[in-house]
Amino acid sequence: MDLGLNGCRLYVPFTGEVGFLSDQNKQQLRREIRESLMHKLALRREAPFIGLISFTATLWGSKLFTSISPGTSLIFQLWGYNIHLHHFNYGFVLLVVGLMLTFFEGPWIVRVQHILFGVGLGFIVDEYWLLLTFDESASVYFGAQSQYFSLVIAAVVTSAYAAIALGVFLASRKEIKLWTELYQAAKTDEVNLPN
Repeated sequence: MDLGLNGCRLYVPFTGEVGFLSDQNKQQLRREIRESLMHKLALRREAPFIGLISFTATLWGSKLFTSISPGTSLIFQLWGYNIHLHHFNYGFVLLVVGLMLTFFEGPWIVRVQHILFGVGLGFIVDEYWLLLTFDESASVYFGAQSQYFSLVIAAVVTSAYAAIALGVFLASRKEIKLWTELYQAAKTDEVNLPN
């Protein structure tokens, strides 16, 4: 595809048509390329590590909080039932909100999405042993076996999250380079892409 902004000529690959770009369309094209580049940089480079930091801080901070202050929970009455909100309840809500943000674009949306996802996942993983056993009695929930398995699960998920974030970062190098070159070429009005 040859996109010569200097000559205002545009080849459309699917239709084979050649048209002309007005100055306004050239500016719009530059803006679109820049926005795509910024979105890709946030999505592939920053967001996985922001999510990892949010996840790790939430998970290990929550573990520290429950070990320092065991039994501190929000319990209230609703229609005659004792409702006990555990960390995983907050986690599910944050995870769902984070996933719903995938319908939107933009660098800040991507960052917020990964923060919510990381925090939500951290709260869920913190209480994964409780979700497996469904026993919230203090002897089981704060027992040595529960703490051991909870730490093992946390370490495994933290390692997997870190490996995925690093993998996305490394795999995106070519894509980011292409978008950066495309943006630089569009700024100088010389864009030549291979067919």
